Amino acid sequence: MNDSAAQLHESQTTPRGPVAELLWLAGPTVAQMASYTLMQFIDTLMLARVGRGVLEPTAASNGGVLAFAVISLGFGTLMVVNTLVSQSFGRKDFQSCGRYLWQGVWFALAYSLLLLPVVPLVGSVFKWAGHDPALFRLESLYLRIVLFGAVLKLVGTTFSQFLLAIDKPWMALAASASGVALNALAAWMLIFGHLGFGRLGVTGSAIAQNIGVGFEMLVAIAFAFRSDLRKAFHVTQWRLRPGMFVTLLRVGIPSGVQVVSEVLAWSMFLIWVMAPLGTQIMAANTFMIRYMTVSFMPAFGISVAVTALVGRYLGMNRLDIAKNRADLGFALAAAYMMLCGVGFFLGRHVLIGLFSQDPAVLRAGAVLMVFAAIYQFFDAMYIIYNGGLRGAGDTFVPAVVTALLCWGLNVTGGCLVARSHPQWGAAGPWTAATTYGIILGFFLLLRFRRGNWKAIATAENGDRETSQTKNDSTTLSPFGKEPGIETLSC
Repeated sequence: MNDSAAQLHESQTTPRGPVAELLWLAGPTVAQMASYTLMQFIDTLMLARVGRGVLEPTAASNGGVLAFAVISLGFGTLMVVNTLVSQSFGRKDFQSCGRYLWQGVWFALAYSLLLLPVVPLVGSVFKWAGHDPALFRLESLYLRIVLFGAVLKLVGTTFSQFLLAIDKPWMALAASASGVALNALAAWMLIFGHLGFGRLGVTGSAIAQNIGVGFEMLVAIAFAFRSDLRKAFHVTQWRLRPGMFVTLLRVGIPSGVQVVSEVLAWSMFLIWVMAPLGTQIMAANTFMIRYMTVSFMPAFGISVAVTALVGRYLGMNRLDIAKNRADLGFALAAAYMMLCGVGFFLGRHVLIGLFSQDPAVLRAGAVLMVFAAIYQFFDAMYIIYNGGLRGAGDTFVPAVVTALLCWGLNVTGGCLVARSHPQWGAAGPWTAATTYGIILGFFLLLRFRRGNWKAIATAENGDRETSQTKNDSTTLSPFGKEPGIETLSC
């Protein structure tokens, strides 16, 4: 370990109180997630005022949800860059930090190339779901534009997760804040046609999103290549390393499957399950989801911090502290989300009224905000303990259970209720969705409490200690020995 790396590690791991340590990582990450939420909220408000009432914001929301579903396998896999780099950081293996960063970049590029043939076809989902032709046209347009910029999102995610893992959360925040600011300006110009640009509406919103995401990626890359970080964490070691790449896939693909199964299921819930209930109820659902992201995204930011801390302390072989940080993260997220739930319930009529004064939208939206209020506590349970398990590398079982529950209860159950009892309106599918959230939250809480991840971590640490006694050219990963990886710098 070189001197600059040692000094950085010591300065970044100075003992802090548990709450201070969590907030040091979570604060910037929460702000980062909140900035995304704010931008989505502003975009929806802009689109609600640009054209024909609920059509434009509903199209952009549906297109955005499906676009994220398509890239979410890659996104979920790349979240594990945080896990791998955090564990390397915790055991002072700084060379592996930079190398795992680049395995993530190679995966992001490969996944983006594989998406290209899918882009022209995926919009047909909206037509299959029976959407109104005018809505279908706008949804497909938004979807195609955003998907062509998927590589920007995936590479940017890789560098942001790296910065969080090496305890540079404020750099990740600065990158996202810069992207959101540019996104907001571009959206204002392109949606409404200001400063000499044409009035592009939904098209302008999609282009603005790609502009913001692309700028965020560039800022994150610039931070990672800053002189001190470049040298300390071997950021220039860009080569594809098969052993490390396989480790990324082995730990990351289950995480990616979990994300894609849930996001795709929720996409089907919003696009297909709710479709028979009419455009007004779909619009009310869109507006309710915008408020749910106000609570979800900051909690997701805390979860990302929990992932980093659990991984870091497992790298130090401090399983007790890893557990404590996850429990602390849940306490903070649950308190925040329950406060949001009270606001959703008490202000349900006023909140929906900010988006639309259509009586049908207001009635359905008020009902949906009650479900959103109930969902909060259990969503906090799921988000935080899923992040804790990911930090420990326990991704396979949570992925399987999430997929089974999400498609079984959320999609299949919601569809059956919507079609068999349409008189229940939006309450029917959301009863199924809320049941799903409650069961999944308790499952992940119990899995974390049972501590299966501790056995995984103990075995992996034992393998590393054994491997480190051998004088060979093997580089170690956080999940065991990886033969064939050169120890020389690129």
